Amino acid sequence: MKLTILAAALLLPLPALAQGNGTPGAGFIAEWDMSGTGAVTPADVVERRASLFEMFDLDGSGVLDAAELQNMAQTIADREAVEAEQRKGQGKGDGYGSNGPGQIIHDAMGLAFNDTDGDGQVTAAEFAAASERLFPMIDRNGDGVIDMADFGR
Repeated sequence: MKLTILAAALLLPLPALAQGNGTPGAGFIAEWDMSGTGAVTPADVVERRASLFEMFDLDGSGVLDAAELQNMAQTIADREAVEAEQRKGQGKGDGYGSNGPGQIIHDAMGLAFNDTDGDGQVTAAEFAAASERLFPMIDRNGDGVIDMADFGR
């Protein structure tokens, strides 16, 4: 079962890096627009991150412990390496340019952003609260949705 979850995680599209059809932000919106509106809402961010939490909570305890956090970090690093190699082959750079929320979302997956009580573990409640803090960080124009206008060059 662990291998199945890890395989699914490796297929997990990382929004920070995807550029979709070549239009900045298209990949992010396609992957995080859980409601299908064409823009990402605060509820979409909460829902998407809840699914990520569930994916990495391998024992179903409702807590990401040190091993699960390490698995999450390694999975993300592996996925980023694959996508970076793909972009390099396409002459598209590293994906962390000024036109998207890549580094912000990457950092928001780490322990420091999510572990609000400092105990070295991340509960589902901490992860959900972090999701709510994340949205305004990537809604660059503050209009309440993340859409193409938030991905300037």
